[in-house]
Amino acid sequence: MAAEVTIAPRAESHTLLAEEVRLRAHLRDDLGVRTRFAALPDVRALLVSPAARDGAKALVVASDATAAERIYLYVHVAAHIALEHHLPLVTIVEGPPGIARLETDARRHREAEDLARAMWWGRRGEGLAAPRLVRGSAVLRELVSRGITRAALRSLLLAMRAAYYDLRIERALARTRLAAWLRDALCVTAVVSAAPQLSD
Repeated sequence: MAAEVTIAPRAESHTLLAEEVRLRAHLRDDLGVRTRFAALPDVRALLVSPAARDGAKALVVASDATAAERIYLYVHVAAHIALEHHLPLVTIVEGPPGIARLETDARRHREAEDLARAMWWGRRGEGLAAPRLVRGSAVLRELVSRGITRAALRSLLLAMRAAYYDLRIERALARTRLAAWLRDALCVTAVVSAAPQLSD
């Protein structure tokens, strides 16, 4: 059996990477999904399931996916599993977020998107929800619900992150609630930027 691969960070925020690791562990420990990474041209992920409900499942994720994409894929795949779309002996193919699928699979993907959105915002599936500190923020939810404000917010948060480190104020603010909120807000904004349907 192949060893589990650790994805090297590409200047992504530590909060995003930590959330990605947390969600991947949730899939492994609570849903029996082992994750592997491979080059997958034109495909973002494949979920290969067994015939039995409690059998081990394998998720192969594109090795060039960002941490934000991987987080979205984990939540979306968990929604498919909750809806039992993976049974029996089904391989679920995930393309880039938001890309139209074949009509035969479109209904299942729409159902999974609806459930993934509920799980991400914390109404269901606590273990796969967005960071707790910002999950209930009506202001953040409104800002990420539209592309133009989402893009502006992401740019602002990235600029604040750069200033936070460049001005060497991270030690003074590292343990404050404000810094934690900003880190979590950047994480949520990045994930919804990768998969805008999470905000629909």
